Amino acid sequence: MAAPSEGRSFADGFFGLVFSVAPWAVGAYVLVSLLQYSVPLLFIYRLSTLVMAQGSADVALLLFLAISGFLLVVSELNLERYISLRLCREFERLLARKMHLRVEVSVLERVVSRDFSIILDGIGACVNLLAIPVFLLLSILLALLVFGPAGFWAVAVIGAFLPLSYLLARLSDHNYKRIMDRVAQRIEQCSVWLREGPWLKQFADRTALQSIERTLAGERFLRNVDTLLRGADSYIIGFGRLIPFVLLGLLGTSESAMVWDGAIFWLSIPLLAAVLALPRSYVSYKAVGRSLKELNGLYQNSSRHSLLPPAAADKPCGLIAFDADWPIWPGSLIELIPGRLESQREDLHALLGALRLIPELGQDPHQVLQLPVELNGSNLSAGQRLRLQLLRGVFMARAQDGTLSIDHDLSALDATAALAVKDALERLPWVSFSPSATRAIALREGPLAQVGERMASPVPARDPPPARFSLADLFKYCGWGVLMLWVPALMMSYAANLTLPEAGYSPWQVLLYVVAGVGAGITGGLFIENLLRSRFSCLFTVGLRDIRVTGLADALQVVSRDITTTFERIAWYAHDIAWIIALLLCNGVALWMGFGLFGIAVALLFSGLLAVLYRLSINELYRTRVESVKGFDSLLRSAHVAFAISRTAGVGFERLGDWLALTQRDAIADGLQHFYTTRMRSVIARTITAASCTLLSDLVIVLVALMGSFYQTRESAFVLAVTALLLVRSDLANVFLAITGFKSQSVSVERLQHFARPKSSVAVVIAGQSLRIAPFIAQRGYRALHLELGRLYSLSGHSGSGKSEYLKGVAGITDVVIEEPGATPDLTSTRYYLDSNTLALLSGAPGASRWLDTWLSTLPKERHHLLLLDEPFSALPSEQLAERVQALHRFVERSGNTLVLVDHRCRLEHDIELGELVSSDRPWNAV
Repeated sequence: MAAPSEGRSFADGFFGLVFSVAPWAVGAYVLVSLLQYSVPLLFIYRLSTLVMAQGSADVALLLFLAISGFLLVVSELNLERYISLRLCREFERLLARKMHLRVEVSVLERVVSRDFSIILDGIGACVNLLAIPVFLLLSILLALLVFGPAGFWAVAVIGAFLPLSYLLARLSDHNYKRIMDRVAQRIEQCSVWLREGPWLKQFADRTALQSIERTLAGERFLRNVDTLLRGADSYIIGFGRLIPFVLLGLLGTSESAMVWDGAIFWLSIPLLAAVLALPRSYVSYKAVGRSLKELNGLYQNSSRHSLLPPAAADKPCGLIAFDADWPIWPGSLIELIPGRLESQREDLHALLGALRLIPELGQDPHQVLQLPVELNGSNLSAGQRLRLQLLRGVFMARAQDGTLSIDHDLSALDATAALAVKDALERLPWVSFSPSATRAIALREGPLAQVGERMASPVPARDPPPARFSLADLFKYCGWGVLMLWVPALMMSYAANLTLPEAGYSPWQVLLYVVAGVGAGITGGLFIENLLRSRFSCLFTVGLRDIRVTGLADALQVVSRDITTTFERIAWYAHDIAWIIALLLCNGVALWMGFGLFGIAVALLFSGLLAVLYRLSINELYRTRVESVKGFDSLLRSAHVAFAISRTAGVGFERLGDWLALTQRDAIADGLQHFYTTRMRSVIARTITAASCTLLSDLVIVLVALMGSFYQTRESAFVLAVTALLLVRSDLANVFLAITGFKSQSVSVERLQHFARPKSSVAVVIAGQSLRIAPFIAQRGYRALHLELGRLYSLSGHSGSGKSEYLKGVAGITDVVIEEPGATPDLTSTRYYLDSNTLALLSGAPGASRWLDTWLSTLPKERHHLLLLDEPFSALPSEQLAERVQALHRFVERSGNTLVLVDHRCRLEHDIELGELVSSDRPWNAV
């Protein structure tokens, strides 16, 4: 996957980048795109001549052009695959660079989830910015050659749409830029909220959440503006075929009759589509340019220097100071341990047992070493994270022939575990403890009772699968919008007959008809899309308000891609699905008017073939969409690996630059490969489905042309039938893709619904002078607990036994399953979970324990509060810890609140043994 060239800036824009990485493919892509516009033009020109002939059955060219269109789509897919692969290689090299400290993880997540996807999705639209002008120029020359002065007039009036196209492009681009800025703001805000929100939601200050909600509301408004601009674009293409008739009528030129006796009416459909496709291509091109600028900003804030200075390899290693905050990147546990593990596998297995990671994290070494670890070890307890860092330090020092110096009192471990870990590590000749650390560990309390023979793996509780979001659910949301769209669909189907000489309508009447049709279509589309966005926004807000600790990659996908998909694609799909239903109904009426019962038979055949194609494609589309979700998770993990390894300090990693570089390169390559493979499968499945749908509609049009040669019918009825089919052809590929795409993209709706699902809370009920915490299930099953009001308790249990899990479950930080109904609100206690990270979030200074006294004094006096303190004083020495515990005693006596403290260095008079809370009759990992 590594590109042969040196690092390249992304500042040259899309064409500068793609012409440098894949020049021949871009040229071929432009040619194929040009042919894709030209083939429908030739198809419609040939069709128009058959319609005017009313007797010829020569349709061989139509069949050839229909099949050629399908083959062009296949060619375009292969070219896009090649270009996107080259861009993925450039992005891989960007991630592999060493990032400066000013690059935040939320910024990197936004670049991965928004900007890189915009670049890949915009390849086709950007190329169209070159292909469409060339196509229009060739069309003008062809019209002059074939139709003479009449062709000039026809192309001239179609060219009158260019100023409108330019205006729509500028307005859409300005609005879309604002949308993308809002999206970037939303992703970065939610990225921070995912990490801090589960803790911060306990407190009265909801500033961060309110800021996200304001961003979301602004984004929804801007997307509604985009609906107006994009809806005007779409409906002008449909009704715009009448504008040349209006303009020529107002000009009163003598060429009007020749124009409308010829093929210009039908040729106006692909010509107008090309003219009004320019705004979309322009908007996409500008969006890609802005995303490339963001990537270039990441490039400028990174360097291609090695992760560590080259001279470090020749530098004597000496002492390696243990650091409990060494960076942890997502991967299996074995991938975080440096050195050549093949030669020291026995020692590694022995240390896993000595550090008690077996059986806490698994029953055998292989299971433990393959345990997935999240960024910064967020799915591990504090004690497990500390022991993982100790394990890394041991093999880090061994790989560098140095000595690991540990100046840490192992406060995150219970006394038994701390002594056992110290004894195991001191047996290693290259590990030493400082005198202060040795003295602090020796002064710890005696051993705690063991809780069970094996502990559960730190995996989140399994939730029930999300409910499927079906088309029926969609129509429940926006059924009235479907009825509203029948009006413009009927008007557009009948629009062709307004231009026939016997119709007798004046240009001003036709113009009024066009304005009414465009207005009705835009109103119906805005109604549907705004209604859906409002509903999805409410779901998203509900999920944010009661957010819990969960898998980071999965949650990031919800707040970045899934909410964007529901705002954008699902809303568009809903409009397109409603539109095609209305258009197909009107198309059936037109066929009946043109060919009677035989036309109805053709309509039924057409619908049946579409249904068969739907059934054949939908399962594959849904499967590829689900796979692409996993591919995005892989890409996000690659970004997290790149970020975390870029943060590795020199101390401790002096001679491990090659290992770090190899780990980073392999993780990025694997993640990008998975992302690219699953994405391209999804793109190929969707595109081939759309191309098959277009081919099918072309074949039906050919059949109708043949019917016209056998059935002598009224000219107006025949024109109506053919024009209605051409309308379906122009929209059917996109709309059929919308139907199947909705089914596959509904994964995002399901994930959003699951994100907003009602979450269980543990009941904490006040009864007299006692406090009852109801039983619940997390990774383990916990019995009910009774506490006295106004008392300070310690919660004891050996490291990894689940103390943090229990406190977080009571406080509503993590998901739980309750075994009994919730309590009446006025009998419950307000709960707060605080650890060292929470204190840092609230006070702005890690370890600011004095600030805790100030915060406690501000708690409302009219309610009872249950305070759950999970090692908030881990950074304090033992003598200061005793002072803090005395202050907590005074607080509970004065306030009457109840407090539970976890700290392995002290056991209070009123102690809760966690082992007595764990339900022995419930299996481990019950949920």
